[in-house]
Amino acid sequence: MNTEFQFAGNGEVTSRNYARLGYERLTCGVYGQPVDTAGAEEHEARRRRFIQRVRAIVEVYKDLPVTLYGPTGLQVLGVALPESAEDWDHCHLSVPKGVSRPRRGGVISHSVSKAATWRTVQGIPVPNPVDLWVQLRGLAEDQLVEVGDGLVRRKRPLMTIDQVKRRLESLAGIPGVDPVRRAARFVMPRTDSIYESRVRMIIVRAGLPTPAVNLPVAAPWVDRIYHVDMAYKDERVGVEYDGSGHGKDPQIDIDAERHRDLLDAGWFIIKVTAKQLSNPSQFLRPLERALIMRAP
Repeated sequence: MNTEFQFAGNGEVTSRNYARLGYERLTCGVYGQPVDTAGAEEHEARRRRFIQRVRAIVEVYKDLPVTLYGPTGLQVLGVALPESAEDWDHCHLSVPKGVSRPRRGGVISHSVSKAATWRTVQGIPVPNPVDLWVQLRGLAEDQLVEVGDGLVRRKRPLMTIDQVKRRLESLAGIPGVDPVRRAARFVMPRTDSIYESRVRMIIVRAGLPTPAVNLPVAAPWVDRIYHVDMAYKDERVGVEYDGSGHGKDPQIDIDAERHRDLLDAGWFIIKVTAKQLSNPSQFLRPLERALIMRAP
């Protein structure tokens, strides 16, 4: 029996005393101690709490052949989703056809032909990430690209681009696969954030050349290698997303040093802010001029 969670009716912890005993209510009748989020950023802290809740729900249905579905599976795997696709309030479960579907507050069950486990994450059965990608509904093509980039990201990638393509081929005819296959044409490995993907797709949709992603650039006089978010190697023009976390000490000094070193290496860097995403001409016009002026 899993001793990490306390179940109502088993004795010590009840709906009346769980808070006093230092427990949290994770789902109806299941309690657990608070997750350690010390030192974690806001998103990671939320993900840790979410995973604990999902684990508690899966424990309730451990005798059923359930796996995670769509957004829940991707969030457990740490894949960043567009805001419209996120769901931190519900646990989405895949249930094979013919199996009784769970009915519980905070749980949304989806009937599938077969619920297959690709990997177990902290005791949670998770399907293939491509299957989870296909299960997302109602996203625009560029949003699907953002999710696909997250599967083949630079740090701790879940899959290679070849593995993604092979899995998509094996899912031919599955509902939702065609939009994902179209989006997969634009997916590029080695991205670091969903916002880098967003900026790149804005550039591509504007008709400008597709930039390389996280191109390594040497600054030998300081013995460093920088990775430029989006880069045009021949023109030595780079585009970098400046997120909301930037501009804070000591990050402001780190960014200034990085910019100076890239400038010394002959690179022209265009920074894109979150505000500019709603008015992309602010960075598209200078980017186009730079590519023309610095063409080999």
